[in-house]
Order: sequence, then C-alpha cells, then structure tokens
Amino acid sequence: MVRLHQADCPKGAMSIIGFIPAPESAATVVAWVQALADKDEETRFLCLETGFGGRTEQAVREALGGTGDSTANVVAIDDPMPVARVRDQVRKMRGRLLVTGPFELPAVSGKAQTSDELVRIAPCQTFALLYGGKTPSEVKSVLFVPTGRNHDRSALRLVDWLRQRRGVEVTIGAVEEESGAQSGRGGERYIRAMLHDEALDEEAFEVKSVADRLKHRGVITLFEDHDLVVTGADAVSRVRPLQQSLGDATVAIVKRTPPLRRHAMADWLPRINPADHADLRTELRLGSSWGPDFVGMLGLASAIASLGLLQNSPAVVIGSMLLAPLMTPMIGLGLALGQADGHLARICGKSIALGFLLTLAVSFLIGIITPSGVTLPDEVIARGGPNVLDLLIAVFAAAAATFAMARPNITGAIAGVAIATALVPPVCAVGISLANGSWLNAFGAFTLFFTNLIAIIVMSSFTFSFLGITASRAHPRHRRQALLARWGLLVLLLALAGPLSTTLVGQLEEGKRVPLAYPVTRAVARAVLERVARDEGVDIVFMARPRLEDRVVIHIASHDKLPPSYAKELRMIVRDVMDDPELPVSVIAVRGLWRNDSDSPNSGPP
Repeated sequence: MVRLHQADCPKGAMSIIGFIPAPESAATVVAWVQALADKDEETRFLCLETGFGGRTEQAVREALGGTGDSTANVVAIDDPMPVARVRDQVRKMRGRLLVTGPFELPAVSGKAQTSDELVRIAPCQTFALLYGGKTPSEVKSVLFVPTGRNHDRSALRLVDWLRQRRGVEVTIGAVEEESGAQSGRGGERYIRAMLHDEALDEEAFEVKSVADRLKHRGVITLFEDHDLVVTGADAVSRVRPLQQSLGDATVAIVKRTPPLRRHAMADWLPRINPADHADLRTELRLGSSWGPDFVGMLGLASAIASLGLLQNSPAVVIGSMLLAPLMTPMIGLGLALGQADGHLARICGKSIALGFLLTLAVSFLIGIITPSGVTLPDEVIARGGPNVLDLLIAVFAAAAATFAMARPNITGAIAGVAIATALVPPVCAVGISLANGSWLNAFGAFTLFFTNLIAIIVMSSFTFSFLGITASRAHPRHRRQALLARWGLLVLLLALAGPLSTTLVGQLEEGKRVPLAYPVTRAVARAVLERVARDEGVDIVFMARPRLEDRVVIHIASHDKLPPSYAKELRMIVRDVMDDPELPVSVIAVRGLWRNDSDSPNSGPP
C-alpha cells in the first residue's frame, strides 16, 4: 500500500528524495537530504512503514520540525517489497538524487530487499549511507576515495557541493597496488585529471595517494579520523567491513545517474570544462590565422604531397598529411558554427579558401616543371574517383579529431586522424591533373576534397555541441545564421552522399581494376618512336612494362620481314635511355601490318 500526502511533482520538475527505512534513521537521512538539496529544490521523503505502524512517518515529521507544509511531501510505503516500490516512486517523482539509509530486509520471491539492491536499481544518482550516524552539521572533514570507475565524477561533485556549502575540508586519496619509486604517482595524476575535467581548483583539495595491494588497508591508511568517507558504489564490498576500523565516521557510497535517462545526459556524457574551452578557442584561432607559420607549413606540406603523388610513394604522402595545418581551420569553423562566433568563422573561412588556392598553385607548378609518364601516377588517379566510403571516413575522422582536440588527455590521437582524413593530397591531385590536362580526374579529386571539407565542418560542429558548447550567449540573429548554415551544410552533405553511393556501386560492379602493365617513360617512348618512324611500313602496336616482371615489352608490326638486328637495335635504345645495360627487353615482331582509319563498309585493308 502506498499513501500519498501530496500530488506528484509538476511535469518537468526535479526533486531530491530521501528514503527512510526505519524510524531510527529518519533524523540522519532528513538532514542529508536538506544538506544536499539545491536552493529552492523540492525535497520529498519515502517512509517505510511495514511493521512500524506509522512511526517512520512521525519521525520524519519531527525531524522536519512540524506538521505543516514542511511535511507535506511525505509518502508512506507499506509494502513487503519496498525496493521495487521505491524505484517506481523515484521515477514517478522525477528524482534527481536519492538519499537512503542502510537496511536489510528478508528477501521476497528470491528478490533481495536491501540498500545495496536499491542502489543498484535506482533510476537516479544515489547517496547511500552504509553506517555511522553523523549529520552534515557534525561533518568537518571528508575523505573521498576514488575507485577509477564510472561513479567517481558524481561522487566528486557531491563532496565539492559539501565543501562549498558546508565549508568542510576535503581530502581526495587514491589507493594503488604498485610499488617502488613511482608508487602513488598514477593515483595523483588520475585525481588531478578528474579535478581538471570538472573545472575544480586543485588548491581547494588535499590530494594523497598510498600504495597497498590490499585496497581496504589503504583506505585505513588514508582515513586519519575524517568525519565522512565517500567512495563509488562499486567499492561497497571494500568499505563495508571497515566499520570497526573507521570508528564513529559516517561512510557513504555514491552511484552516478544511469546513462540511459534522457534528462540526465549531462551527468555522464564527457563535457568540456570552461578552462579547456578557452584554451581550445585560442588554439584554433591562432592555428587558423593566415600568417607566415600557416603559409610556410602548408606550402611545404603541399610540395611534399605533390612529389609523393608523382613518385607513387604512400609514405611520403602520409608524411605530408601530418605536416599540413589545413584541418585546424576546418575544425575551427565547426566551433564557430557551434557557438555562433562570426569573428572566428571569418578567420577560418579565409584560411581555408586561401589555403586551397596555395596548395593548388604549388601542386600545379610542380606538375608543370616535373617530368611525368605517359599517364598520371596511380596515387593521383586513386584520388580521382571518390565514393561514399570516403565521405564516411571523413565523418568519423572529423568527430574523432574534434573530440581529441577538446579532451587534452587524448590529443595524441590527432596524428592518426590527420592520416585518415585526406585534405592536402586531393588538392595536390587536382593541381597535378590540371597540369597534365586530365580534367576528369581533377574534378574527381576536387570532389573528394570538397566532400571532406563539408564533412569535417558539419561533424566538428555537432561534436562540439555534444561536448556542451552552445551559442546561448550569442546574439539571436547570429544564432539563427549559425543554425541555418549548420543545417544547410548537413543537407549538402546528405545530397553528396547520393552520387557518391552511385559511384561506389559502379566501382563494385566493375571490380577492382589492376593494370597488367605500366607505361614506359616518355623518354623511352620518344626514342623508340623516333627510330621506328624512319622505316616505312613499320609501326608500334604495344610498348609497356609488365606489372609482375622487371622488363620492357615492345610489339611491332611491319609489311616485310624484319631482321633480328632490328630487335637488338631497339633493345639498345631502351637500355641507353633507362641507363640499365642489363635490363631485359622483349621485342615481338608481327608480319602483315595493315591499317584502316575509315568507318566506310567498302573500305578494306590497304
């Protein structure tokens, strides 16, 4: 039976709820609920009355100091399975935080009725008292022992709330199993990283670390007569046996908000703190500014990428990707859209446009002055046929790069993202293709770059929103413009996915094209053609380098029979031009050459 003394919370309202399992714990639980409640936040109380005959509710009323409005939010529960009933009531009341005292009732139908089980299934953040009856007014010092697990951030925020509101001293102590000269260093680094992520001042906390292979013994070493010991819910088995060792201290565990609750997203998603946000914005603004550093690095990266493409060297091309700073202004433009920052958008847009033109100019110039083969190198051709897989790579790589830049502890991943996302090589492929008159391949390479550009801007913008960056402080007109640009780019990205998917289907139907032979160099082709052109009735049918052999094959046809010395002469020409006297050269001569350049049905062999 459940007896409600007041209607449910208004829709959208959040509350802090205390569960009192026995009259003896009423004063302690009520005091902790009031201490942990935000200003003007509604507090509600669930009282277990099974076997108590209304005494638990009366104890709550007395702890609240009256029977008027201050006790209106009291719910009496008379149910042999209180754990499930409390869970349902907390969900119904839209609880933000559940505070519960310790209890252990007989199991019903094989289902445990204990405070541990309530903590496990509670639908919100939970503060569970294990033992000790000290109220917040009696707590002067707090020991927080992080476990390195998911509940640490919630526990840290809770003890920091006590520090700020009650003025208590907080010690954060880690227990490590390692030993030696470096013992304790890892725990301290973890604590400081956690304080940094929560944007808390390290000077406000005392940080300690001990090394002990027995975790519970390490907690005793850290204790030093603190009034309250707080740890994560996953350490309950470690601290429960310490009741005798910790004297009259109150021990509590904290469980984070379950991650699938819609209104609790901010409690478990990674968020960027204000200090990191300021550093990120400064880093992106400086790294995106069009100046000597940006121009110099991009120009050098463009030259390296162009030469790597011409040389068919993937290693050189990868090196150029690591050097090129072109991704920085693209991510910066995503940040500008996310927070409606017009000034940053102009800086990044200018660098992207001028950077594209600089890269195109460098690659075009190198394509003009550098000798090339009869056809474009394979590395250049490979960037002329983008498909939807390239788009998906850019989408996920952009999200990874943005996340890595916003989270200082994983910035080492940015190098890998730079390799995964093609930016400078496609633009260089455009310039080389234009220098060689291959307009179709140039268009394909430009499509690859444009696709990557849009994907990076869109995904970085949404990733920054995921990390908590908003445009709430921007001018309403700027917010509307940023929102329009953001969704417009997303629509454009989806529109590009259509033709790119068609390209992928076509490529799969054609199968992977693997050349049986590669063309010879222009110098070899010119020398052989000049020699054959001197003989009337002789023509070259085929001249190439087989893919699986280190040799040159020449097929010629003639009206008349050719002497063996003709093959020897062609062989010497090829070896001289290629500067390899031992190079195998196969010459195959076919007699009976004829040629027909007319489509007329009456025309025949000459």
